Amino acid sequence: MDKLKNIGITALAGTLVSLSAAQAGGVSVSGSWELSYTELDHDEVAGQKLGMNKNITFGGSGDVTSGGGVTWASTVAMSDSMGLSSASLAINMGGIATLAYDSGTGGYGANAVDNIVPTAWEEIDAGFSTGISDVGAISKSKGVVNLTIKAPGSGTAVSLSYISRMGQDHVSDGATGGNAGNDRGMDLTLDLLNVNQKWFGFRLGAAAEIQFKDETCDSLVDATGNGPTHSCAPQGGGIAPFQDDPYAATAYTSLKIGPFSAGFQGTYKEPHGTATTSVANNQSWVAGAAFTIGNYASVSYGKGIDRYQYNNADRSEGEVNRSHFEGYSASLNAGPVALKYFTNTVDNVNGAMFDADQHSEINLSIAF
Repeated sequence: MDKLKNIGITALAGTLVSLSAAQAGGVSVSGSWELSYTELDHDEVAGQKLGMNKNITFGGSGDVTSGGGVTWASTVAMSDSMGLSSASLAINMGGIATLAYDSGTGGYGANAVDNIVPTAWEEIDAGFSTGISDVGAISKSKGVVNLTIKAPGSGTAVSLSYISRMGQDHVSDGATGGNAGNDRGMDLTLDLLNVNQKWFGFRLGAAAEIQFKDETCDSLVDATGNGPTHSCAPQGGGIAPFQDDPYAATAYTSLKIGPFSAGFQGTYKEPHGTATTSVANNQSWVAGAAFTIGNYASVSYGKGIDRYQYNNADRSEGEVNRSHFEGYSASLNAGPVALKYFTNTVDNVNGAMFDADQHSEINLSIAF
């Protein structure tokens, strides 16, 4: 019996060794703690101005026998409920193509280039309920599949993202999501050139996204297939909340020479809402510059304008309002410890006339 037991243990050990060799990889743990002090406009109630954020990230990686590698990461927000805040899984196919599943990190596709203007810390619309119009609706959703193909050397790359249901929470393996957020969506990003060296960098590219609505005015046809069954004029609201599938596009560029860097980005967004109060389109731009001293200190300034055109009587002559953004930020780094600051202001928040807002924040973070 002892001999049989020994044989069984030896066989089991051999099996474990073979599985370990076949699925070898490394595991890492990292995290951060942040303590912040936030100041709002003098006429707004801020309540408790001190706050804390705690995150811990588990990651892993390994090589694929035929070349390339696979990586995964899961970030857990250290709240009382210990909820999963984001996760991703990526398969690198020989260093040229990467196939990824992203559940909330927003690090792929058009969301990764929603604003490439350099900053010392936060972007100039941070802290506001409504920011500058961008192209991140698809890629920042949970459950996105992304394929990125990069050309060696030049940084030229194309990235395609797709999601079957927007507005969903994390979905476990073998499970399905609900019907909330029935929109499918996809985006495409093209980096024409992306050079990033120690003392020089240049980037030029564009991105676009589209949401596929289940029901729009243009998709509702009569029984004969001769066109929409009903007028969908903006002032009447029509028979569907959307005239057609919403879309957006952006173009961007940035330049780095030594410690100086600057960038500019312009975005056009067509929400296609049919209500009188809906936005017919947004036209926005953001520009900024930063000065960096090694890995120790950085300061930046930026400004931007978001132009809102509303439906009103018709789309071509609707009411036009503009939101004006401006922001400063700075950061000091000492190994795992960083002290950061930003102050942002906006006039005509969300296109509303004579509505101004300000947000300032000091942040002390420790990472491991």
